[in-house]
Amino acid sequence: MINAGRYGDRFARLFPMLRQPNTGTVKSLQKGAFAAVRITYCGAVGDPTLPSPADEAFGLCVRLQHQRGEIWVDGRHMRKGALKDETTVYDLRCETIIHFHDPFDFLYLYLRHNALSDLATELDLGRFQYDVVAGANLLDPVLAHLGRCLLPALERPQEANELFIGYVSMALNTHFLRKYTISRPGNRPCRSGLAPWQLRTARALIRANLDGKMSLARIASECGLSAAHFARAFRISMGAPPHRWLMNQRIEQSKALLLDSTLSLTEIAIKCGFADQSHFTRSFSAALGATPGRWRLIRKT
Repeated sequence: MINAGRYGDRFARLFPMLRQPNTGTVKSLQKGAFAAVRITYCGAVGDPTLPSPADEAFGLCVRLQHQRGEIWVDGRHMRKGALKDETTVYDLRCETIIHFHDPFDFLYLYLRHNALSDLATELDLGRFQYDVVAGANLLDPVLAHLGRCLLPALERPQEANELFIGYVSMALNTHFLRKYTISRPGNRPCRSGLAPWQLRTARALIRANLDGKMSLARIASECGLSAAHFARAFRISMGAPPHRWLMNQRIEQSKALLLDSTLSLTEIAIKCGFADQSHFTRSFSAALGATPGRWRLIRKT
């Protein structure tokens, strides 16, 4: 389940400046071991953050605007990056303190070591070690892009679905493993799509859960696969990742109901798994270039 606030609330307590009224916002999503938090602060620059508690995880801080600052990692002073879309990597086993010199807006991605290790096993990466320095500043467009994919979900968490959040978190973990570790790969199996029975099972489960509340891991388990293997094989078989295929199914079902029923737009939205009529209208318009009401009117006249 996607939870807003749980990890984000704990993380926000490290920023004493957020206690000032009407100066900042904290928005977060959590799925299993993964969490994403956006913190925006527009008040006066004040005290540094509180020391981070020890944790077996990495924190990736993607700056959404230019912002200056300095950091201390286990008491050692380091330069903090300032560029928009630059990412600072924090190894949370190290105590970290940050002193911002400007108001800030950043996206923080929480990647647990055990989740990375489990995924490395699924990907057959063999023995590996991390090849990134705590406090390093990275210009990594892939990290920045994947992080920004989560911004709409952070704005409207009620519209975020399990398949999408799971897919993006897995992509982030996979990219981090591929780029920032040194490994001795084993013998990798050749890539192939899903077996016919697996494809039937996956499509049936997705169609039966258009609200997106069934997780990627659950569908993969029903197909006898790991989440990473399933997501890769599904994309090979269907030409689209599971969350995108889910959205296509929502749109196709809504088109049929618009033409063949007298249901209201709100009723169709809920029946097809959208959070509400507004979510339905935005998604339908993005896919077909017309609002649902306009699309229905044109085809019924």
